[in-house]
Amino acid sequence: MSHPTQDFAGRPPWARPGFVAAVALIALVLVAGLVVGLAVVLRPDDPAPPVGVGPTATAAPPDNTSTDGQRTTPPTAAPDDVTWELVGQTAVPVSASAGPRTSDGGVASGYAHTPVGALVAAAQLVVRSGFSAGRASWEPTIQQQFEPSPDRDRLLATLREAGEPPAQPGELSQIVGYQYQSYSPDTAVIGLVLRAPSAGTPRYHVLSLTLRWREGDWRMVAPPGGAWTAINRETSDLVGVVEWGAR
Repeated sequence: MSHPTQDFAGRPPWARPGFVAAVALIALVLVAGLVVGLAVVLRPDDPAPPVGVGPTATAAPPDNTSTDGQRTTPPTAAPDDVTWELVGQTAVPVSASAGPRTSDGGVASGYAHTPVGALVAAAQLVVRSGFSAGRASWEPTIQQQFEPSPDRDRLLATLREAGEPPAQPGELSQIVGYQYQSYSPDTAVIGLVLRAPSAGTPRYHVLSLTLRWREGDWRMVAPPGGAWTAINRETSDLVGVVEWGAR
């Protein structure tokens, strides 16, 4: 999923070119597309390695579980039962074991109470809450699947005020990887990595997404100030990132 060269500095990764200034501040690293987040150390002087390059162990991790029997140790390799489906122009993961279990209109819910469930939820929710997913998706997703907060309300208000038409083909970033930053049965922090549209050296955005287990499902925590740029970093270094995305 390649895209024309663009400069996304200071923009949310999913915000497309020409996006209203206010929306650009909260349009998320999806650039109307996916999110590929992870906490990687920025090394602007290093050449960008191929997507997924980095220490990715293949051995199965210890099967640690919480008191309710749920797995608590994040896997060190990409989930093997994931398929990818389009939401607008952006591919999102679907897993028979991790969810979502239900999809109603623009809302997808019912994620496993596991690290993989949190990962799939992070990708689904960040894409579905993006402007380019369409109001039938972003409005109920933010209302129902984000934790209530002033930041959530600001994000929602900004999208409601936007009047920009949807992105055109080739203008959206796509999910290409992830890195678990921390995980507990109550809170998951996941770096979702997105590849920015570019005809030259690959450029990536890392969204540090926080999810909390509430009322039987994973809920997204809105970014500070309702601006996805607050939790986004740009990098060309994918060391430590697990390759994960549509093929």
